[in-house]
Amino acid sequence: MPHDYLPRMKAFHRWGLVPSDLENLTPIKSRDLLVRCFFEAQRETFARSSKVLARDDSEEEVRKNVTTMVKMAFKETGGSYEQPTKASLAKAVGALTQKAAAWGTPEDIIEHHRVQIERILTVLK
Repeated sequence: MPHDYLPRMKAFHRWGLVPSDLENLTPIKSRDLLVRCFFEAQRETFARSSKVLARDDSEEEVRKNVTTMVKMAFKETGGSYEQPTKASLAKAVGALTQKAAAWGTPEDIIEHHRVQIERILTVLK
């Protein structure tokens, strides 16, 4: 049975941080929010284009792929996924922003999610 978990644009609600996301913020929690943000940006891109994922692309598989991409961004920018810092998070975000643009993610989606990450980085000590 195919997993068609991506809503159509008319039913889609854009993800954004909520105040509790920014409470007790640590580099690890920030990294996990970065993974979620990147996942939600890709999800929004799929929803906007009304693409349906292939049969084998479950939400879990997409999350796994997004996590792998985030890990690669840390590695490419000289950071550690396992032990992120505010600086390594910022560099990974820059790399992911460039990748998303190269993949054709619409600019407004990139910008919205970039602003979410900036909020995290502003709060993170």
